[in-house]
Amino acid sequence: MDYLNSAEGDKPTLPIDSYHLRTPPEEYDLNCLVPLRVLESSDVRLEPFIACFNPEYPSPSLHAEHAFSLLQGEENRELYKYLPYGPFATLAEFLTWLEVRIRSDRHSCLFLITDLSRPLDDAKPLSRVAGWIGLLNLSIVDLIGEIGHVTVLKRAWKTHANTHASCLLLKYLLTPRPDGLAFRRVSWLAHKENQNSNGAAERLGFFHEGTIRYARILRHDKEGIVINSNRGMGRAEEGKARDTHVWSVTWEDWERRGKEASVESLLTREVKRNPAWES
Repeated sequence: MDYLNSAEGDKPTLPIDSYHLRTPPEEYDLNCLVPLRVLESSDVRLEPFIACFNPEYPSPSLHAEHAFSLLQGEENRELYKYLPYGPFATLAEFLTWLEVRIRSDRHSCLFLITDLSRPLDDAKPLSRVAGWIGLLNLSIVDLIGEIGHVTVLKRAWKTHANTHASCLLLKYLLTPRPDGLAFRRVSWLAHKENQNSNGAAERLGFFHEGTIRYARILRHDKEGIVINSNRGMGRAEEGKARDTHVWSVTWEDWERRGKEASVESLLTREVKRNPAWES
């Protein structure tokens, strides 16, 4: 007999465009399954990233055009070495990525990282921006989520920015209601060769669960495993491969194994400076 199978391939990606650049901030729909709010430590603030540009609003999270400008420069190309996307050649490419991978996905959101320890300069609203960090693969059914899309600007490397930002998200996800989301598990997935990301997960107290081999396909220009076999569909012609290290913190680690206390300790450590940001 013939079998009916009407499934089609993945939905085509959106055409490159300046999505929501002129959307009024109050009309921008974050479209995320979990409640979103500003998260703050003594030295870092996380704000939901709103991809709008409006000069009447001083918050840098409303200035996608300015935020995109921070990605420019040869020194920041290294940020994308182990990421499956980027670098973005145009603002429209950046806004299209935000629309497709973040705003249109109800299981994801992005936060802007602001270093509150730096002096505020009203004339330069982005002078304290350290990068952005996201939540993805959120499930309110299984109470799980992942910290990812970690993009810390080169000027904020070797500072407290990534540590505080990651700790704030861990705290929000694992803290019982009403102060947190009472999730059961938080994941951190990293390219096997990305020493910075894997090192950060270890310092933050994540447990290394193992490695997923050939976890995803990467573009030919990305760091990854070169496939030498052309046998069958989707081998060498589709791109390089990535092995992924899987890390996690669970609610038991948080409440019974001291992870909550260790995160609080990390949030109160001495502020670290990068001399390159001071120049």
